[in-house]
Amino acid sequence: ASRLAGWLNAESAVMIGALALVVALAVVPVLVFFETSFRESTETGPGGLTLRNYLITLTHPIMLGAIWNTLVIALASAVISGTLGTALAWFHARTDMPGRRWLEPMTLMPFFLPSLVGAIAWWALASPRVGMLNTFLVNALGLSAPPFDIYTLWGIIWVLVLFDTPYMYLFTIGSFNRMDPALEESARVCGTGVFRTALRVTLPLSIPAILSGVVIIFVTSAGVIGVPLVLGGPGRVHTLSTQIYTRMGTFPPDAGVAAAAGSVLMLITAAGLWVQRKIIAPRSFVTVTGKGYRPYRMSLGRWRYLAFGVNFLYIFLAVILPTGALILASLNRTWLGNFRWEQLSLRHWHFVLFEFDYTIRATKNSLILGLGGGFLSIILCTFLSILIYRGARGRAKAVLDYICTLPVGVPGIVMGMAFLITWIRTPLYALPMLLLILGYMTRYLPYGIRTISSVLLSVSPELEESSRVCGASFFRTLWRVTVPLLQSGIFAAYLLLFIVFMRELPVSALLANEASTPMALALYIVGENEGLGVVSAFALVQITLLLGATYLFRRLWGLEKLSV
Repeated sequence: ASRLAGWLNAESAVMIGALALVVALAVVPVLVFFETSFRESTETGPGGLTLRNYLITLTHPIMLGAIWNTLVIALASAVISGTLGTALAWFHARTDMPGRRWLEPMTLMPFFLPSLVGAIAWWALASPRVGMLNTFLVNALGLSAPPFDIYTLWGIIWVLVLFDTPYMYLFTIGSFNRMDPALEESARVCGTGVFRTALRVTLPLSIPAILSGVVIIFVTSAGVIGVPLVLGGPGRVHTLSTQIYTRMGTFPPDAGVAAAAGSVLMLITAAGLWVQRKIIAPRSFVTVTGKGYRPYRMSLGRWRYLAFGVNFLYIFLAVILPTGALILASLNRTWLGNFRWEQLSLRHWHFVLFEFDYTIRATKNSLILGLGGGFLSIILCTFLSILIYRGARGRAKAVLDYICTLPVGVPGIVMGMAFLITWIRTPLYALPMLLLILGYMTRYLPYGIRTISSVLLSVSPELEESSRVCGASFFRTLWRVTVPLLQSGIFAAYLLLFIVFMRELPVSALLANEASTPMALALYIVGENEGLGVVSAFALVQITLLLGATYLFRRLWGLEKLSV
């Protein structure tokens, strides 16, 4: 009895509650999802057990094409954006490239913008019929046919590369900044050139950060839905995510085949995570030694201007050109591929901001999800981080940590479908905004925990132990000691979750109804039913909200860096 009483304390109760909650959020929906993939789809719900869903997924020509396209998009996006993002991070952290101070914020700008907005912008730029670049080149050079067609597999990859590169930059810039320059100086003393030193010394020692970024981009690109929906629809380019969305949109929903397709998608993402662990785990990558050192940048000589040109070209293609196209399209009453002064009008802006109830309601929903959902997520992520890294129950901590990392391998569209089929017959489905918050919270749980735990691991546990020794309870120690010490990490995580909640589409695509539609989903639906001018104005409203809120967050709480 005394041992049981000692075990059943406040910390144990919180641990049990946390385990029950994360199991309900992350494990139960995935198990129901897998079960659905083995059941027939009927008008009244899941039917008997069957393997027909997997047979269709693995033999139907459209589904086979979707699997192939998903693999190509994920691999190409990961390799190309991984290479470009790593190169840009190396330019900024390890070389004397000019203009680094103002190039960095512009390089990170696409991180704050949804890739769906990028797809709409490149629709305005490279659509065969109304693309600004095509119209200009056809008129200027007298071409017989438009040179660009964004409605292709490589058009989808192009947009994803532009908007995934900042992720790779953020993953690798920290590793490059912390690296002891003596490791590179030794190679230079032996007569090795700058670029060979980077290839033979710098990059191999940064493999953990590089491979982590590549795998995360691979996983997110495999499950992305906004860009393939906008650009793949006209060109009939199918992916697993668009097939899931399409089959769940039929009546009755073909949930069995959609779940089987989602299972294949999860297998693809799990394979990427397995490769990462297999390569990194057995090797040592020590880049920070015990000796002090001062920062050192390698001189590129004349090549530094080429590095500057590469960085500026990326900014031009990812930020300046797409944003400019959206602005011009939003200010023309009728968009026909080129800007005309006689068509100058603020009509689309007024319509989106003050007349169109659908966009007004979607904007309010996104702010509620970003601010309210982000706040609830931060509370959960803070408690989970403390339990995982400061808890006393070793076995329970390991189980909790493992469950909290599961959503990394679950694509957003799969998470949305899993939540839908799990809770659709429960009272929770009558609360669509709460269901969306829970879906977002589960999908991005690892991101919040990672950001907060990075600060928690730098704080000595002696400070909390002193509080407990002085008689403070578990909860009082959390409130008076731990949480104040984690303030910077908590606010950084809040900003990160606010950004991803505001632009989240895959989970929303299946969980949201008409009343709870957020901006990302509304942007796609508006694009299906309205002209490019209205869509561009609405996209710019979302961009303005994201950048404005990010600026306020960073000014109010002094956030200098953003973690991924």
